[in-house]
Amino acid sequence: MTQPQPADLDELPPGRPAESGRGKALARFAVLVVLVAAGFAVLRWTPLGSYFNERSIVTYRDLLRHSWWAAPALVLSYVLLCPVGFPASPLMIAGGVVFGAVWGSIYNLVGTSLGGAATYFLGRLLGRDFIAQVGGRRLKRIERLITRRGFWGMVGIRFLPFPFALVNYTAALAGIRPALFLTTTVIGLTPTNVLYTYFTAAFFAAAGTDRARVYLRLMIATTLLAALIFLPQIWMARQRKRRYEALLEERRRGGQHQPFASAG
Repeated sequence: MTQPQPADLDELPPGRPAESGRGKALARFAVLVVLVAAGFAVLRWTPLGSYFNERSIVTYRDLLRHSWWAAPALVLSYVLLCPVGFPASPLMIAGGVVFGAVWGSIYNLVGTSLGGAATYFLGRLLGRDFIAQVGGRRLKRIERLITRRGFWGMVGIRFLPFPFALVNYTAALAGIRPALFLTTTVIGLTPTNVLYTYFTAAFFAAAGTDRARVYLRLMIATTLLAALIFLPQIWMARQRKRRYEALLEERRRGGQHQPFASAG
């Protein structure tokens, strides 16, 4: 095979590799959008979505409890449905109702962790390059802003009322490192999974007015857990603000005395 001559190389239009890279990134991002939109449409406007409501879960509870494939199916449902925007709460309800507080918490934690990871890596694979090219410096600022919240700040995001898929895709598109995402996801999801699964199992086991008490206890426990996560961060933020203000004051005073020092 003959090597290309310089004249041949000169005939290539300038910037073609970069344009090709942008086109591929756009195509991958379009695939991501189509996958999410199609999955949402199937779950929203076809009978498939009706199998994940509360009535269906209670109806088939006894059958699922005695089926060996029920637990793997629950975990697989997280992996397949979370990336297309399906909320995790119906699956967590199914885990608590069918398997109880202990095993339901375990299966829900494994499922949400794997579902979050699948969403994150899908977004990273198909959408990260395009968002990086479009966002540029703005994306870098967003990435620094998210990372600046620190490790526990990333954990605390899991307690905010944001859609599960949105948090995972945002982390992927903003360039959060995989190790940081996976670690904070597991830590942040563990207490919420245990609380949600336990109280879900207790709620469906209770009858009548007892359900109101279970719901009230869930709200109290969730509030206390959120306070435990966010109050230390608020205190640390106030401390950082005070140190920053003290540093500015020190620099201001130093600037006022500097002309006198130079004149002497």
